[in-house]
Amino acid sequence: MGKTKDILSINADGTCVFRFKDDACGENGVFDPGANQIGLKIGGMGRASLLLSRYFFEILESEGVRTHYVNVDGEQGTMTCHKLTMIPIEFIWRDRAWGSFCKLYGVEQGYPLNGLIEATVKSDALGDPRINREAIVLLGKMTDEQYDKCDKYTRRIGTIFKRVLEKFDYSLIDCKVEFGINAEGEIMMGDEISGGIWRLLDKEGKPVDPIESAKRICGAQF
Repeated sequence: MGKTKDILSINADGTCVFRFKDDACGENGVFDPGANQIGLKIGGMGRASLLLSRYFFEILESEGVRTHYVNVDGEQGTMTCHKLTMIPIEFIWRDRAWGSFCKLYGVEQGYPLNGLIEATVKSDALGDPRINREAIVLLGKMTDEQYDKCDKYTRRIGTIFKRVLEKFDYSLIDCKVEFGINAEGEIMMGDEISGGIWRLLDKEGKPVDPIESAKRICGAQF
């Protein structure tokens, strides 16, 4: 069981079946994709996450980014994926300074970062601390070659997300992606693609509701 989804089964063919939940990250009942802890439930969030994941995973696959996505069962509300051994590092693509980045570096909100890549340790207990490449390799969390692959993929993913979202008049501020290794040793993007992995602003500069974005992008009904 995870914060935003549960694994329903691990199958003999090397796939897993997930079901998304309506739980969302935030604090004091306010949705915040930059938060580490579940802070609220949003009705329809699970379905929105499922449909956005299908939409964007299929785009990434069509553009040469390997992902764990296999298919979605809309009636059951589940997603089937390749089983991965997840790398305990999250990669963040930043187009503009926002949230914790501003607090940490004393930068004004909105400062252009032009696709800056950061890495953090995936650990709620530690507060997802930032970590550099040298420490990642020294601590055995991934090899130099694996880091290069994840860095390259993150840059492509962020660029693709930004381009697609602009078609819907959304500005991508930042996004967080995770990677894993399949049985053949291949690195793939894992986890999910939902309102919980990015910050979006609408054309008026206001934060985008995750349910509304799913309705607009996927034509979803809730």
